[in-house]
Amino acid sequence: MKNFKVTSVMLLGIWVVVCLTGFVWIGQDEVAVAGYTPTPSFIMMVDGKEVGTVKSAAKGLAIYDDVVEKLLQGYGDGVFVDASVRFKEAVTGNVRISSENELAQAIEQAIVVKSNAYAVVINGQKVCYVRDSKVAQDVLEEIKSSYVQAIQQSGNSQLQEAFFKEDISYHEEIVPFNQIVDKDKAISILKQGTEEIKEYEVKEGDTLWSIARAHGIPFSVLEQANAGMDIDNLRPGDKIKLTLERQLVTVVTKERQKNVEEIPFETEIQMDNTLEKGKTKVIKEGEKGQKEVYVLITKENGEEVKREVLEEKVIKEPVKRIVAKGTKVRPRVVTPVYPQPAVPSSESGRGSARGGDVVAFAMQYLGRPYVYGAEGPNAFDCSGFTHYVYRHFGIYLPRTAYGQRSVGVPVSRQDLAPGDLVLFSRPNHVGIYIGGGQFIHASSGSRKAICIDNLSSSTYTRRYVGARRVLN
Repeated sequence: MKNFKVTSVMLLGIWVVVCLTGFVWIGQDEVAVAGYTPTPSFIMMVDGKEVGTVKSAAKGLAIYDDVVEKLLQGYGDGVFVDASVRFKEAVTGNVRISSENELAQAIEQAIVVKSNAYAVVINGQKVCYVRDSKVAQDVLEEIKSSYVQAIQQSGNSQLQEAFFKEDISYHEEIVPFNQIVDKDKAISILKQGTEEIKEYEVKEGDTLWSIARAHGIPFSVLEQANAGMDIDNLRPGDKIKLTLERQLVTVVTKERQKNVEEIPFETEIQMDNTLEKGKTKVIKEGEKGQKEVYVLITKENGEEVKREVLEEKVIKEPVKRIVAKGTKVRPRVVTPVYPQPAVPSSESGRGSARGGDVVAFAMQYLGRPYVYGAEGPNAFDCSGFTHYVYRHFGIYLPRTAYGQRSVGVPVSRQDLAPGDLVLFSRPNHVGIYIGGGQFIHASSGSRKAICIDNLSSSTYTRRYVGARRVLN
């Protein structure tokens, strides 16, 4: 009876503790919450990434749906989220349950908003994504139209065709929304230039000007890239740096162009036995002719790469310039006297020949080929030709075009006379003025021969730097 009372008192004490604290001692080291039945917790994963711990999958999915709904409201139509959501039971019951706010933030960082888009592909490489096929088409058309409009607005050209040099296509894909660019950005990406440096080995007959034209590089860019070189005296084997700008796309245009060009007049030399030897007289001034030239011009991104002559039509024939050259020998002269080389006081000594004589002698070599470094009589380069002609009259000029800039006295363009040296830059070049705005020279251009050109042509007007008179 006494033991029963003690037991009853102990049970009553335990009941009071449970009521007051909610805990009961089960054993020496264990504590249990009164009325608590342990429940499992779950780790929530979005696209394989853990975002938090929840008491139930239903609760986690509800928060996920709410986050996705709010997130998509900030985008336009056509976007979606297709993330994979999984749950796994926590291994231990002693885990911290994520708050709703923590779980929502983690879900927002884990999910990726996606959309259907069109990949623009150039030569098999994806370069950007745009919203739809219309934007892709508009991007390509706008890039092309800038070059097309330039031709259409020129007035004297007719567009024949315009196309892209590269293989360009576009196709639909599902991509993250933040990878899609607008039209202006896509145009910028496709037109963005990449720069590369290449080397070119100088060959015989090359000049910096001809190298620039052959590679479609502005002369000033090539000159700057090779600032440390003596570009006026290139030799075969020299290495030239080529700075090339490459765009992702190349717009090729072909246009038919009509130009009116001058036809230079020829100079005919007539021997006159009534005129003292060594003297000349203009019998008839020459007149330039005119011709219509139709050409097909091919351009790449606005830069001319090819020109074909389709048709030429003469609308005004040139009139020959006729010059009489005296052959009469003075009576006191028993035998003919031929010009003998004079011993110059310096390399650039001046002689006493007349301009007409110099021109007449130079004209004999029309059509002789241009060969870099040649000094005649079967082939010449530009300074080799002038050096050869003037040496015949006892005048020894420097061997380079640049050196010939300093001989004689300067002459204005308005006061040019036959026999004067005419000088050009970029590259350095020299010829002999023959009158009528024309000069004879050894051309390294497409003709590569001794020929006659006009000072007023666009090619030589912009390069003209002056003239020198070496005749007394």
